[in-house]
Amino acid sequence: MASNVREGSTIETEKRNVIHDVTSTMKEVDRQLVLRLTKNPLESVKLTEQQWIYGLLGLASAFVGYLVWSLLIASSINEIINGMFGFGGLGGSSVSTTGAIMGRLILIGLVSTFAILAAIYLIGWWRSGAKPQPKAFIARVGGAYYIGAIGFLLATLVTFLSGSFGFLVLMITLLSLLVLGLQAGAEATAVPRQALASYLILSVASYLVLISLLLRLLL
Repeated sequence: MASNVREGSTIETEKRNVIHDVTSTMKEVDRQLVLRLTKNPLESVKLTEQQWIYGLLGLASAFVGYLVWSLLIASSINEIINGMFGFGGLGGSSVSTTGAIMGRLILIGLVSTFAILAAIYLIGWWRSGAKPQPKAFIARVGGAYYIGAIGFLLATLVTFLSGSFGFLVLMITLLSLLVLGLQAGAEATAVPRQALASYLILSVASYLVLISLLLRLLL
């Protein structure tokens, strides 16, 4: 019994230490560096292992932008369904439908993020022959993703004016993030020039295979 109490106390202490470390790190975030990374995403390749928080914030900011876009899409799909089947007066049904669509879009976003990071990390490791430092990898790849927040928000705003142009902005954003992630990943994993072509091809192929398998299992 005493052993369980000590273990519980140790876990709580570790949790508090982690929260304290993250809070302290967030207070030290350089907003000017964030701005530079937004303007020039590939400046992220200069980030060090100690600057991993910038990579985490970059991934988080892009995902928040994606969530805003997802909410718009979920609401739009819900309105179409209500219009087709006459559920306009059922408020509860409307909310639940939007929530269900939103939930799937969030899952797709999370799976996609995991898949691209895993593909770049593993293929980069293989083609370079050296295991990347996880924190440096997150800093350099994630640090290139701040621009994604702007892209998703822009796609959301443009969609209000034109669905087709909004979709175009979305595709530009997604492809840009893929290219930036691949380039930053090549630098983060130190892929040699002679292996760069195979790294790019295999990373994209692995990403597509991985996301297809994961979504088939989860959706």
